[in-house]
Amino acid sequence: MRPYLCIAALGCASATGLTAARCTTVLNMNALAKYDSYVVTAEAPMKVRFESGELAWLPEGERRRAAAELASGKLVKRNMAPPEVNGRLTLEDGTVLDWVGAILVPGARVSDVETVLQDFARYDVAYRPLIYHWLIQSKAQSGAPSYDVIFGLQHSFRFASVFPQQFAFQVRGRMDFARSSTRADLFYARIRSEEIRESNSGEPGRNDLLEQYHDHGIMWALNAYWRARQSGSGVYLEFESITLARSVEKFSCTLGIVPVPKAVVSAAMNALPVQSVELMLTATRSEWQRRSSSRAGRAGDQ
Repeated sequence: MRPYLCIAALGCASATGLTAARCTTVLNMNALAKYDSYVVTAEAPMKVRFESGELAWLPEGERRRAAAELASGKLVKRNMAPPEVNGRLTLEDGTVLDWVGAILVPGARVSDVETVLQDFARYDVAYRPLIYHWLIQSKAQSGAPSYDVIFGLQHSFRFASVFPQQFAFQVRGRMDFARSSTRADLFYARIRSEEIRESNSGEPGRNDLLEQYHDHGIMWALNAYWRARQSGSGVYLEFESITLARSVEKFSCTLGIVPVPKAVVSAAMNALPVQSVELMLTATRSEWQRRSSSRAGRAGDQ
């Protein structure tokens, strides 16, 4: 057994022989229903908000500073989940984690970003370490590109340099692409999970997937969105992740006889969506830059 502690449910296994059953839980389906309702409400204004301008999800007083950070090459992000939503979800042992971020991809066109996001053969390279496996099951026969997909997610986290944690998930879902019906320079993509199975050990590729909704409660559902628009000589790119996890307030887990601090649990649960937003945006930009440099190199050799 690996000599690390997978705390906060997240595969509580260690050299001391603790079992995952100490931290597993069962999803309350009322929490899933409320999560689905939250997603419907959150999606309703997304396109209108995006078409209204860059960083429209930020309060107006924060946009000038954020725009300056974007222009300097930095990533901007924000927690979008209203506290009152999770206040109600706590009663059902659930938590919505909704994080959105934005970045500029200089020198790119929207079609370039679209090409990067549709190059599935490179997902397990371009988006490592978050994505370690990607498989297309089927493609819609007509209309906008739409795919049934299976992919593996992994995440490592360390709290205060004391509690190392590692998680792995197999996700089955649907990925859809779309162009705006009114503006050619706007592009959208979305992933919606249909089944998420967590690895009991937290090790990618192991055949130890827990039963759906009977696991450690780190990620029970996932909806993720890319939104791209032309911005001068580059592309303004957004990524948003909305996930459902168990409630930190009701979480109970021990390592032996020692309770796991709620601060560890909260930090771990928030780390996955936050780091996912950061990686998906920076990796998409890096992949475009790699392709651009490669093309420039070939042109120079001619």
